[in-house]
Amino acid sequence: MPRILYWFLRFSLLNPLCIRIVGAASRRQRDLYIRSGYIAILASVLLFGLFSMTSGRGFSLRDLAAGSAGVFAFLAVIQLLLVCLLTPVFMAGAITKEANPRTWDILLTTPLSPLQIVLGNLFGRLFLIFALLIGALPLMIVTQFFGGVPLETILLTQLVAIALGLIVAAAAISLSVTRTAGRKA
Repeated sequence: MPRILYWFLRFSLLNPLCIRIVGAASRRQRDLYIRSGYIAILASVLLFGLFSMTSGRGFSLRDLAAGSAGVFAFLAVIQLLLVCLLTPVFMAGAITKEANPRTWDILLTTPLSPLQIVLGNLFGRLFLIFALLIGALPLMIVTQFFGGVPLETILLTQLVAIALGLIVAAAAISLSVTRTAGRKA
């Protein structure tokens, strides 16, 4: 493989730190409970919203579409709030965890640059946030069954949530790097 291509791949999801973080998170019980809780909260908000929308006796298709749009708007706001709360949880200690003496020595032996180390941590933890958002996508699509919510709106909402996750994650990583324990990294 050409050396330049190998160097650029280290700035992508193929970064060894990114692969290690995603692999370790898939085995942790805490992360499983966080992901399950996230989906459970969104599913319960959706169910309660849809049940309250359809509990009235005489409703028309227009009322169903308007109610579905209202439920979707509330669900989108809850999702954005959860992304703001869960992104720092996944990002906590991104660089400071690497400053642990056991992993620090191993990390120094790799041919990764400081930028590749930071981006590997960022991409690995962002992957977990993106997995949450992809897991919530079917819940968002359920609101389409009643009408009133076009697919473009659902996808744009997911893009806004991804952008919000990226901003919060970048802020968390930058705070982690600038703090005392992360200065070594």
